[in-house]
Amino acid sequence: MSHVADAPDPEILGPAYPQFAAPEVPPGMRYDGETRLVLPADTRYTAARVRVLAGVALGFLLFAGTLGIGYLTWSAATWGRGQTPAQQLLGLRCWDPGTGRVPGRWQMAERQFLGLSLSGLSLIVLLFFVFSGSGQTSVGDFFLGTIVLHDREGVLPS
Repeated sequence: MSHVADAPDPEILGPAYPQFAAPEVPPGMRYDGETRLVLPADTRYTAARVRVLAGVALGFLLFAGTLGIGYLTWSAATWGRGQTPAQQLLGLRCWDPGTGRVPGRWQMAERQFLGLSLSGLSLIVLLFFVFSGSGQTSVGDFFLGTIVLHDREGVLPS
């Protein structure tokens, strides 16, 4: 199960607390010191601004190019694997650190709906999330507590 490490920063506390180890990591998982999350092995956290913005731009292009109907049909197929169509093409997948699992179809639909329903405001807020380093990469991620991982090899269970 993924969780956020809650060990205090030894630099702040000084010598009274000399060392804090990473949390116990289950088999098949790894501790990411930058995000302080336990993530599946063989995945990378994708808060990389370029990759996130590429995913958003590709999503808008796919939506426009398929007149929305094709995109929604494609989405219904990919949501069950914790992906949007753009994420599928980029090798990305959503991850819920709270449950330690890929979000299900309905959670992904809710994530997508929140992002699309707030479209104009969403773009402004998305830019805030991307450049603030909050860890969430979209409005839907913020509300649902999910993050996006690079999973090119498809190691995350669906």
